[in-house]
Amino acid sequence: ARATTTTASTADTKAKTVAYNDVDMVTDRRHSSASEENSGASTTDFQDEDAPTSRSATPAPGRLNVELDVDREQRDEYQGVKSIVRNTVRGWANVENAALEVSPVRGGITNALFKVRLAQDAAPTTTKDPIARAVVVRVFGKGTDQFITHRKVQGETSHVLNEHGFGAKVLGVFSNGLVEEFIEAESVAPEELANGGILLRRVAAQMRRLHKEVAPDLVPRAAAGETIARARANAIWDTLQLWFDLAYGVANDPTIFKNDARKKSILASLKIDSESRQMLFEVIRARCEAVNSQTVYCHNDIHAGNFLLNRKTDNLTLIDYEYADYGPRAFDMANLFCEFAGFECNYDQFPTCELRREFYSAYLHTTVDAEIDALEAEVAAWTPVTHAFWALWAVIQAKYSAIDFDFLGFAAMRMKVFYASALAPSEWVPTNAALGGQHGTPEKSVGWNATAEGNVVL
Repeated sequence: ARATTTTASTADTKAKTVAYNDVDMVTDRRHSSASEENSGASTTDFQDEDAPTSRSATPAPGRLNVELDVDREQRDEYQGVKSIVRNTVRGWANVENAALEVSPVRGGITNALFKVRLAQDAAPTTTKDPIARAVVVRVFGKGTDQFITHRKVQGETSHVLNEHGFGAKVLGVFSNGLVEEFIEAESVAPEELANGGILLRRVAAQMRRLHKEVAPDLVPRAAAGETIARARANAIWDTLQLWFDLAYGVANDPTIFKNDARKKSILASLKIDSESRQMLFEVIRARCEAVNSQTVYCHNDIHAGNFLLNRKTDNLTLIDYEYADYGPRAFDMANLFCEFAGFECNYDQFPTCELRREFYSAYLHTTVDAEIDALEAEVAAWTPVTHAFWALWAVIQAKYSAIDFDFLGFAAMRMKVFYASALAPSEWVPTNAALGGQHGTPEKSVGWNATAEGNVVL
C-alpha cells in the first residue's frame, strides 16, 4: 500500500526502498546494481546521484572506412556485408563467404538491418574470446545523419554504454553503420507491461540505472560560453529546434510530393508554422521548465519493443540507443507510456494512473505519495513534447527514408494529440477522442514489434 503521508524523512524513504531491491538484482544479472543511498532524492546535480557500478573493460570495436549501399548489397548477394563482418568480428577473418548466411530483417523504420549467421559447419579462427555465431549489421538509414547529429560518434558512445552493461555489444564500426552482437531474446510486448508487476518494475529499474550511471562518462559538447550543465539541459531543445527547422523546410517545399495529393494534404494539415513553433518552444517549454525534471542521460526512444527478454536466462536488455542524449528523465517515461499505443496511436492502451504510479514507485524506490505525485507532474508537462518529437521526426523521414512506412500518416496522428494536450494541459493523458476517432494503422505500416527475433526489432 502507498504511504498516506505527504512527506517523509530521509530515513523513512530509505526504509521504504527495501522492497524494491529484488528488482535491481534481476534487472541484468551481468552487472551489479548501484548503491541506493540517494534514490529517493530529487536533484539536478549528477554528483548527488548514486555511485555508478563498476565498469567492465571491453576492447574498443574495430573501425572500417567503408560505406554500404543497401540496394547494391541486395543485388550483389551481400558481399559488402560479409566483408565487413569478416573484418570486424573476432574469429571470423578466415571464414569463407559461403559460410556466412545473410538475411535482411524486416520491420525497422530507421535503419536497414541484416542478420549474419555462421553456417553450422563453419570453423572460425580460434581466439581466447568466445566466438559469436551470429551478429547484426545495422546500416544507418538514408538521410538520418541530417537529424541524428551524433552519428559520427555513435560507435564510441555505444562502447561507453557497453562498458556500463547497456545495449547490444558493438563489435565493429563502419562509415554508415555498426556491427552488433546478436542477442538471443524476444522483444517485450506492451501488453506484458500493462499487467504491471515484476516486469514493469524491472523496466523502471533499467531506466533508472541508465539515468544514473552513464552521464559522468559522456560529456556533451558545449557551445561557446555554455557550461556543460547547461549543454545537458539544452540538448533536447536543441534537437527539437533542428528537427522543427528541417520539418518546416519539408512542409514548405512546393517540389516535395508534388504528384501525391494525399501527402500534400497531410503536410498542410500538420501546421508546422510560426504558431506551432511558438506553442512548442515558448508555451510548452515554459511548462516543462516549471516542473524542473532532473536532467539525465536519456534513451529517447524507450518503448516495450526495445526491451529484449531472454525467457530462459531471464536477462532483460535495453537496446537501440541511436537517439540517446541528455534530457529530462520525464521524457523517457512519457515516451514509454505513449508508445503503449503503438504506431496505430490507439490511446485506449495508454497506462492507467495506477500503472503509472506503480512505475514511478519502482523508479524512485519510494512509496511516498508526494514524490510520486511530483514525478507524475513532470511526465504530464513533458508528454506533449514526445508527440511533437516523433511527429517532426516522421515528417523528416517522409522526405529522406526509403523504408516502406506511412510516415506522414503517423505524423498527423501525433500532431493532433500534441495540439490537444498543448491547448488543454490538464488533459495531458492522450485519448482517441483527440484523434477524432481516426486512430488506426497508417498506410503500409509495420508495427514496432513486427519481428521478435533478437535485437533486430528496430
